[in-house]
Amino acid sequence: MFKNKPLAALVALACSPLALAATSVTQLDEVVVTASRSPDKVSDLPVNVSIITAADIANSTARTVEDLLSTLAGVHVFNNTGSADSAMVDLRGFGMTGLSNTLILIDGVKQNTNDLSAPNLGVVPLSEIERIEVVRGSGAVAYGGGTTGGVVNIITRSGFKAANGVQATLTAGSYNLKKLDLSGHLSGQQVALDGYIKSMTTDNYRANNAERNDSAGLTATVRHQGGDVRLYARSSNQDLRLPGARTVNPATGVDEFGNDPRGTSKPNDYMDIKTDAFGVQARQSLGEGMLSLDVATRAKQSQSESSGWLEQRDLDEQSASLRYEQELGRHRLVFGVDTLQSDMDVNNGSPATLSTRIRQRHVGGFADVLLRPQAGTSISIGGRTQRIEDSAVDFTGFANSYRTNKELHAWQLGARQALSGQLEVYAKVGRSFRLANADEQAYVSSPLLPQTSQDKEIGLDWKQGGQALRAAWFRYDLTNEIHFNKLVGFFGSNVNLEPTRRQGLELEGRSQLAANLELNGNLTWQQATFRQGRAGGVELAGNEVPMVPRQLATLGLSWLPQEASRIGLQLQYVGKQRLDNDQANQFDKQLDAYTVLNAKFSHRYSKQLSVALDVNNLFDRHYATYGIRSGATGSSGSYNLYPAAGRNVQASLTLNY
Repeated sequence: MFKNKPLAALVALACSPLALAATSVTQLDEVVVTASRSPDKVSDLPVNVSIITAADIANSTARTVEDLLSTLAGVHVFNNTGSADSAMVDLRGFGMTGLSNTLILIDGVKQNTNDLSAPNLGVVPLSEIERIEVVRGSGAVAYGGGTTGGVVNIITRSGFKAANGVQATLTAGSYNLKKLDLSGHLSGQQVALDGYIKSMTTDNYRANNAERNDSAGLTATVRHQGGDVRLYARSSNQDLRLPGARTVNPATGVDEFGNDPRGTSKPNDYMDIKTDAFGVQARQSLGEGMLSLDVATRAKQSQSESSGWLEQRDLDEQSASLRYEQELGRHRLVFGVDTLQSDMDVNNGSPATLSTRIRQRHVGGFADVLLRPQAGTSISIGGRTQRIEDSAVDFTGFANSYRTNKELHAWQLGARQALSGQLEVYAKVGRSFRLANADEQAYVSSPLLPQTSQDKEIGLDWKQGGQALRAAWFRYDLTNEIHFNKLVGFFGSNVNLEPTRRQGLELEGRSQLAANLELNGNLTWQQATFRQGRAGGVELAGNEVPMVPRQLATLGLSWLPQEASRIGLQLQYVGKQRLDNDQANQFDKQLDAYTVLNAKFSHRYSKQLSVALDVNNLFDRHYATYGIRSGATGSSGSYNLYPAAGRNVQASLTLNY
């Protein structure tokens, strides 16, 4: 059945009774805040959610948030910059638009911006993360547009739970890596302070790929009778050189990917991004319920150069959310309003001059009701209305000026039922949407229509002792999907596609084989296809959407040979996928499947001192996570690949005081 031996091995192990596992399978009594923006038990919600705890992070082989997410079912991570902190996260098979269909939050605050740049998830050190909640499937009722694939909420350590102290981690590794992570916590009866500093420099794997990534954050939490107030400030600065692609052309014999993977064709390209964020989060009991207020502001300045072409962006965003939640007997009601104001100036050219000014104004209202008619039964009903004003002014005459006003709606209906003490099933249906961002609206003859999706999902959760299993089937039928189509026009264009579909099966679980030995793994089959339509004279119906692997699989082992030592292994498989720009599905070459093994050893000498050694790509696999073909049609020609790092090692020392 399976021609690929690594995949067959993963499937065989993952489907044995003792091996079904996931990096982090949610305990059924855990509380999740991301799904409805209200604290709810996972066992009450008709959602597919994974919770990565601080303990899971410490036990994993992951070095970044992207590494952690890539080990979960239904999550594909790929990279064309060479920076581990600038990879693109795609939930449930959206390919190149994955970052526009997956919402990334830090402490509930949106990190996606009104463009096609990926959020910098390296802004918060792993040691400062309390948990990561990954809710697959639409979060449109709670958060609005751009959530059809799902929502990732990175929740940082702050407040009164942690013990007072300071932690410092020094890391050195391959490619001249040097990193410092410093964090501290101090709390009394009423006030808690949390702070961190992260500083990293590395040459990365390729030439002209040097990087410096610095960030810092400070949080103050004040609690009072019936509530608390949390104030935070974060700043980050990433300077990254961009090496470009490695070209392969079988007709001429050129193979830069095979012969010189670490080389560069872009010795002068770079990208600099600086982001500052400030916010207030307050909670106050009011009557029988809880009132929550979030106010945030963010400023992001970026500058990049590609082949002598300079681009500068200046983004200012302000957001606010007011929510009220109340228990009504054994039922729960949450409703609220939120706003977003986003302004971005884009300067292009050499020297760069103002070319485009983009504005977005969002005002939305939502309500979500959780009914618990009897023990073991829950029903969730929610809806959202969102008013959007979107405009752009072009000062060059080459792009598109536009102004649109839209009112969009989302809804969700779901139910969860306990069938026994160990097994629960759930099902949900709904509607989600997303708007074209500023980059997608440029250079089109008329504004793109909103993308809408009819969403369906069914699943089950099973847990008994140290064994756990989750399975889910999903389908999204999309209308007016927003996507760059190389087949349209001479150079290609951002368009509303003919109807498309995402569907798949996800299987994950874990098994506690012994008191000191845990096996975990997951398996995903997903399909992204055009349901109908033609473009550039090519029939698209049945074609695969590029950059979506059909299979994903992960297998992990965590072993404690002694109380103070831990060994972790993570085997990851990513299947073949169509190259970017190959909507015609006529190109002979696809992005090759790859299997990578990562390993980590850690040892705690005392409460104050611990060390770790990890090796990524242990067998020095030569592969790429992203590739793009050069032409729109035809079965042969040149293509470009972006090599991933070879075998690399990191060693770290952690001091606690």
